[in-house]
Amino acid sequence: MMPSAERPFTLVHANGERLAGLIHETHQDPVGIFLPGFASNMNGSKSRLLAEYAQNHGWSWVRFDPRGVGRSDGLFEQLTLSRYLEDLRLILQMLEKRPVILVGSSMGGWLATLAATRWPERLRALLLIAPAYNFIQTLFQTLSPEDQHRWQTSNLRCWQDHYGLGELRMRFDLVADSWRYDLLRFPVHLHCPVEILHGTDDEAVPLQQSYQFAAHAHCEQLAVRALPGINHRLQGADRILLQSLSGLWAPLT
Repeated sequence: MMPSAERPFTLVHANGERLAGLIHETHQDPVGIFLPGFASNMNGSKSRLLAEYAQNHGWSWVRFDPRGVGRSDGLFEQLTLSRYLEDLRLILQMLEKRPVILVGSSMGGWLATLAATRWPERLRALLLIAPAYNFIQTLFQTLSPEDQHRWQTSNLRCWQDHYGLGELRMRFDLVADSWRYDLLRFPVHLHCPVEILHGTDDEAVPLQQSYQFAAHAHCEQLAVRALPGINHRLQGADRILLQSLSGLWAPLT
């Protein structure tokens, strides 16, 4: 028998903005949710890989586009971590009180960690793919004082994306908001198992940053798995990714 297909869903924020996603529903706990990286959407390669794997294993699974990306409403330049967390809160409300496993890639890994501190009663496991903690603050600090001042006073800066997305418009609101979520300066308390997969050849987020996070985080079950020769997109490590997900999922079923 072929696995049942995903179905599209739309959720609406109080301000009328719509959030679009796909769900594979088996009516069994837990539910997996994938959080893509900065400017990525639910149709990325890892997102599709994980959704297919979940369907083949009969797991409930959700993937969605944060506002300003893909099929969801809003402008990309309005993106902040707080806004992304509001989108995730809407997803969790849709799932009512069901337990959740979060898989977060890059910025999605940062968001997944924040979510685990905000909704500890819902989050049962985290699988983090090269989590990009504090990358927004780091990006800002690489600019000259003149460019920092210009971005802050104009509240808008345009960047050329290195992964082929073209020009990205980013408000200074993104930077100002990000300082609230400094997980390297302010250690977090996590109450669920956490596994971090991070390539040694990551050109965007240094592997050492995951070790730094792990050294300061308060978590009884936290492991960093360094993947030799693997880059930021985790290309060539699909099997390891899926094995790690299965390992976190098994104790919860």
